[in-house]
Amino acid sequence: MKRKIICALTLMALCLTALPSFAEEADKGARDNPYRLGEACAFEAEVLSDGSPRRSASEEDYETVSLALTLDNYLSPAYFQENYGRLYKLDGAEAGAQITIANESGVAIVPQNAFWLTVESADGRQAAGYQLMDAEIAGNYGVTLEGGETGTLYKRFDAGEDAEPVYLVLTYCADGEQISRYFLLEERVVYPELASGSRGEDVVALQTRLIELGYLDDDADGIFGRNTEAAVRAARQAADFDDSGVADDDFQHALYAEDFPAAAAEQE
Repeated sequence: MKRKIICALTLMALCLTALPSFAEEADKGARDNPYRLGEACAFEAEVLSDGSPRRSASEEDYETVSLALTLDNYLSPAYFQENYGRLYKLDGAEAGAQITIANESGVAIVPQNAFWLTVESADGRQAAGYQLMDAEIAGNYGVTLEGGETGTLYKRFDAGEDAEPVYLVLTYCADGEQISRYFLLEERVVYPELASGSRGEDVVALQTRLIELGYLDDDADGIFGRNTEAAVRAARQAADFDDSGVADDDFQHALYAEDFPAAAAEQE
């Protein structure tokens, strides 16, 4: 009898231990479990006939719009200075977020009107930033997204040292209530394009990963030669890229991900 009680208590403890993982999954998008780069947040926003959020359940003339928002990149002040410092008079605090919005419904929306995007610092201070536009800087506001259409938009804001933003916050309305989802502002690594004749540490890293996955049977010598090119072609085809022998930014992002497919010989 004593052994049965101990077993029962042990089983209960194991079940209780497993509970946080379910809670963590349920709370995806919370401040302590934000969406990361490339993770899509699917949501249903209620919008009124004028395209604005349905803030009150008493409003009856509305549409429910199925959307998905993905944070593609955090554009840091250093990024803006490097790319636009010579063209515009910048103060060094300019920053932004590149997002992808998929309108999976049959209703056209103006994203800027249908929901809110703000930024929040580590201490909880929020800032509205600027309106959504179709370019990193000096773009068009009020862009319309038709039903079934996916678009890339940009949210600009200031990133001052006194309130440096940590999160991009999506807020939308459902059942007349406001719901917020958090995205961690992370800067996407941009990999240099590597091709036949390239040399250096970036090539070593590329070759090391190709060897690890079974596509390259050679040394990681830092020289992009014929064997490396053939390995890149094979890896690209395995991941549904074209059969180019060039390791571009998109391919390298996929290659270094944990779920990149191993070569057939490695899988056997």
